[in-house]
Amino acid sequence: MLSDLSTSWFLMAVATVAMLSYMFALGLDAIMRRDGFGAFGNAAVITVGFFVTISAVNAYGVRFDDMMEAMLAGLGGAFLSFTVLALLKAAVDRM
Repeated sequence: MLSDLSTSWFLMAVATVAMLSYMFALGLDAIMRRDGFGAFGNAAVITVGFFVTISAVNAYGVRFDDMMEAMLAGLGGAFLSFTVLALLKAAVDRM
């Protein structure tokens, strides 16, 4: 799905996801404080997780017929990656 996009549409998608994730990351930073990665770090983890999940699911062989399916898969992967990394950070901080 991502490989079918032209460069301008791909950059627009990255910019849109990055802006929306930054707005959400500001709220996460206010809630998590030291337990998070900072506003920019939270946004980076969410953005990278979103696009890595879509690419991984496509590489696995799933083709998205609808943009909504791709967004749901990307959001699920983004928040799963954020949760896993936050738990790993909490585990390392406790050691």
